[in-house]
Amino acid sequence: MANILKFECIDNARQLGGIQAGNRRVKQNKLFRSGNLSRATEHDLHRLRDEYGVHLVIDLRSDFEYMRKPDKLLDGMDSTLIPVIDESMHGDAFNKDQVVPATGVDFMEFLFGIARHPVGPTLKDKLYNYFVDSEYAHRQYGAFLRTLLAQNGAPVLWHCTSGKDRCGFGAVLLLAALGADDDAALDDYAESENSYRKQLDAMTGKGRESGLTEAQLDVLYFLVSVKREYMEAPVKRINEKFGSLLNFVKQKIGITQAEIDALRELYLE
Repeated sequence: MANILKFECIDNARQLGGIQAGNRRVKQNKLFRSGNLSRATEHDLHRLRDEYGVHLVIDLRSDFEYMRKPDKLLDGMDSTLIPVIDESMHGDAFNKDQVVPATGVDFMEFLFGIARHPVGPTLKDKLYNYFVDSEYAHRQYGAFLRTLLAQNGAPVLWHCTSGKDRCGFGAVLLLAALGADDDAALDDYAESENSYRKQLDAMTGKGRESGLTEAQLDVLYFLVSVKREYMEAPVKRINEKFGSLLNFVKQKIGITQAEIDALRELYLE
């Protein structure tokens, strides 16, 4: 995918430019998504600010995640925190994306422990159903889209921890608002699988050696990467209940037609 961006220490970075949205396309180098910026190098940040013109970063993580691993920013760059997961998820699906191992625990073994835990197989469905059903998530994603709108077409980057689940659902909603079809939104989401391919292959091999079952390996896959089917399931639920992703954006996320028209005017060519 031509939109992939390679940085020294920013994972899973890409921009949405060129994605078809009706009879128009998303403008180049305006809408950026990635993993968190806690490990970003000075060179990475100068590229974001000076090459791509990113002066606002939208952080979809919780307060706790931000405090543990705050973004690195340069002068002239601001960050706004819009956590999309509330307390109801902190015991289950939220913790999988937070993945903060205890002191002295090997990170890979920590993930294997989650994969072996009885709650492991439920994480994916809990998280993605939460995106569809939670009124709190709806309000926060509405705030996310309105924050984009308030930038008046300036380049913006948004992220969560790994830039795949919370960040990915935000991108799906945004692309729906811009007029992209479901396949285009799902194609962008699925690109995260390629971004984490090397880590996933290494962990899968080690996981098999440690005795993880195929079901447990699927949990490990969810912790580290994505499969297109993960997002296909909530999109199918939304389409069945609301008729389309765009209707969901209007009816549950609360974005008006006037706001949708404004977003399209700002970010489409």
